[in-house]
Amino acid sequence: MEILPQVQEALAYMDAVRVTHIADRLQASREFYERLVPLAGDEEAVFSVENRTLDFTDRKINIRIYRPSGEKTLPAVMYFHGGGFFKGSLDSHDRPLRQLANLSGMVIISVDYRLAPEYPFPNGLHDCIDATRWTIGHATELGIDHHRIAVAGDSAGGTLATAVAGELSDIVCQVLIYPATDSSLTTPSWSTFAEGPIVTLKSGIELWNYYTDDKIKAAPIYNNDLSGMPDTFMIAAEYDPLRDEIMNYAQKLRQANVEVTEKLYPKMIHGFFQMGGVIDQGKEVIVAISAYLRNKLV
Repeated sequence: MEILPQVQEALAYMDAVRVTHIADRLQASREFYERLVPLAGDEEAVFSVENRTLDFTDRKINIRIYRPSGEKTLPAVMYFHGGGFFKGSLDSHDRPLRQLANLSGMVIISVDYRLAPEYPFPNGLHDCIDATRWTIGHATELGIDHHRIAVAGDSAGGTLATAVAGELSDIVCQVLIYPATDSSLTTPSWSTFAEGPIVTLKSGIELWNYYTDDKIKAAPIYNNDLSGMPDTFMIAAEYDPLRDEIMNYAQKLRQANVEVTEKLYPKMIHGFFQMGGVIDQGKEVIVAISAYLRNKLV
């Protein structure tokens, strides 16, 4: 395994982050994740960034709306952040989503769904579905074309995105950035990269245990009816233990006659979407996603 200099720089940055002052292991992991924000590069200016709270009868959901221009009606992308289902926030993904809004020319709506283990599956998924339904229902108010809405997410967020796409018929396409698709963790890449980098077999088992007791129902690969899924852009990293399950899911989508575009990034690691300030491919993947979205929604 050849670790590129830029990847080495990102890993060194992560190694230098210290959260040992936080006794609670779960909270320490969450704080560690938030401290990786600078890896994404500088905070780009966007035409408008608005925080909103959606009020439902039993809960509230915070969202952040990135609008790249003053154009009256734009396509929109519902974005669900990664973090292994138990960490991540609107802030953890703020910088790459600013870049995505500017490059795609589309409204990006980031959803602050509830996290496991306090809120296990399907709580977070319900938040993502309900926030998407709310957006479709309020499209005119938001300056969004409800006929041009996509879903996207990285890692656990990709898992949520494809579940939302399977639930709602209004979604034009889905962008899945190294999604977790198979809770069995038995594909060859989980053996090859059992010790990482970034994600290990031990941490993979932990995150699924945090997330749910019903791992079959929660994992997309076990969905036997994918025929209604929208066109899909699937992104994978070569040095990622999730690599093979991602490719398996892409193949299963194809077998269901879903149009799938795959892009495997050689020598890349899990999480590189959030590392564009250090790793060139982190910038490139946002360019590629933007081009795909424009092709599908503009």
